[in-house]
Amino acid sequence: MIYFFIILLALVLYFVLVFILSHLFIPHLGFDDDQVPEKIPADMLDMIKQLAEKAGSAQHFLELSYEFLGKKYRSERFNTVLKFNYLFKDLDQAWQASDYMPCTQSNFLLRIFLIKSGFFKDDDIKRKYVFANFVPHQYLQVRVNEQWINVDVGEKQRGLSLGKYLKYFG
Repeated sequence: MIYFFIILLALVLYFVLVFILSHLFIPHLGFDDDQVPEKIPADMLDMIKQLAEKAGSAQHFLELSYEFLGKKYRSERFNTVLKFNYLFKDLDQAWQASDYMPCTQSNFLLRIFLIKSGFFKDDDIKRKYVFANFVPHQYLQVRVNEQWINVDVGEKQRGLSLGKYLKYFG
């Protein structure tokens, strides 16, 4: 009987830590959306302008941004825990990095791309969560032409296309 209570207490503590406290301390995971900064790295702004000129529409800009950021960054199964410090990279560090990036960081970069492009407003982007790999996984929903599209940038390199997101546990 004591083992049951120990396991139950451990589970309760885990869920409080993962689903409540983490939202208070981890950047871009909070209960409110982060503000897109006024000033962003110049080469990031240049890339946004290049993609916007090529796009011509919100849908096409979303596709181009998904392709670009999805090739540059990827989520990894256990690196969210092993590379915990990546959750706290500032904008310049995150932008200069490539390869592994936590979902919260790559989604924040995508939000910046979308809003700075002029095709989207904050109201057009929602953060969503699923429980995957024993931690919350964040993806975005983006409104294009009154339709919400799921966008999971960090999972593009695993073959997820625009419109899909990571959906599994464990």
